[in-house]
Amino acid sequence: MARKWLKQERRTKDELFDALVRNALGFVNTSIDHLQQKPKNAIVDLYTAIELLLKARLMKEHWTLMLAKPETGDLQNLAVGDFLSVYLDDALKRIQSILGEKIDQDASDNFKALGEHRNQIVHFAHSGMDNPSKTQAGVIVETWASWHYLHALLTGPWEVVFQPYSVELQVLNQRMMRQGDFIKARFEILKPQIEIQEKKGNKIVPCGHCHMSAAIVGETHSWGTDYTCMVCGVDDTAVEECNAELPCPGCNAPFKFFQKGLHACPACGHQITTDILIDLCTKQFPEGDDWCEEGHVHIASCHKCQHPQPSVFFIEGMWSCVSCFDRGWGAVACERCDEFVTGDMERIKYFACHKCEPDVRKRLLGLAEPAESPTAEGS
Repeated sequence: MARKWLKQERRTKDELFDALVRNALGFVNTSIDHLQQKPKNAIVDLYTAIELLLKARLMKEHWTLMLAKPETGDLQNLAVGDFLSVYLDDALKRIQSILGEKIDQDASDNFKALGEHRNQIVHFAHSGMDNPSKTQAGVIVETWASWHYLHALLTGPWEVVFQPYSVELQVLNQRMMRQGDFIKARFEILKPQIEIQEKKGNKIVPCGHCHMSAAIVGETHSWGTDYTCMVCGVDDTAVEECNAELPCPGCNAPFKFFQKGLHACPACGHQITTDILIDLCTKQFPEGDDWCEEGHVHIASCHKCQHPQPSVFFIEGMWSCVSCFDRGWGAVACERCDEFVTGDMERIKYFACHKCEPDVRKRLLGLAEPAESPTAEGS
């Protein structure tokens, strides 16, 4: 891909890596600068930083891994920055499949969600950002979460790679954490309105995003309760609590496992991973609901987090994913690909499940493409 309008000076691989990281950290800085006055810019800048830092991790392993097509790698082109780099989804896949480094599912989902927001802002218009005050609070909460996951990677499993930038990372982390004062201030301003809602008989609960007691409870379902937060504007569902227990593989003590953020046994500290939960649940919950035929598969693949292994079990009367901890979806064998999956039953029936949807889309796009004109033999 020869560049026509841009010429860059030739740099070594180490110089390019340093430039890549410092460029990313610069975007984090401007993201924080924009949080108060230009929240949409804050999302675009932070997402850009995440993509750049994932590419930097791949580059540190081998420079070809950050290319969209590693087989087209050319050192001469790399030296002047003339190449197409990998996008977020492929970067996440390569880090896990090639580098063998596990990225927490919550982090992966968060980065992808931020990317969807960014795409709406950059390529069209984001309909969820019409209210400036709610937008500002919502964006701060969202960037908090994204920075939390990113910072955990850079200072945790990737600490050795990014150690030369530890001072900059510490400064950025301190700047990001100070944004909490804005959320608290907004809560204090809205307190009279929140109290009015309570007097009207509306139930107020803590928001699962900004953690302020400002979420108005809406409709209640068997799987959870809908709510709308007055502080950060988030519409979400508080999932029905699951009280089931599993025996710890280390000390055999029972523990409540269905909760985000649980990484170790409360009794002995034995590591608890998604794979361990799947193994334990396979033994503990050997049956599905009444629609499951005896002897057939009863562990579903989750359409929400799309964990590589089936991770949804029938627990306390509800299909429950032990990877993303979502509950309440139906589970069915897809008629197209025969995979046992969760999801919207109507969508699965009339279109596709999350497993076969990519192939179905490709076929539909193929049908829309114009057929090639027949050429007479020998013409």
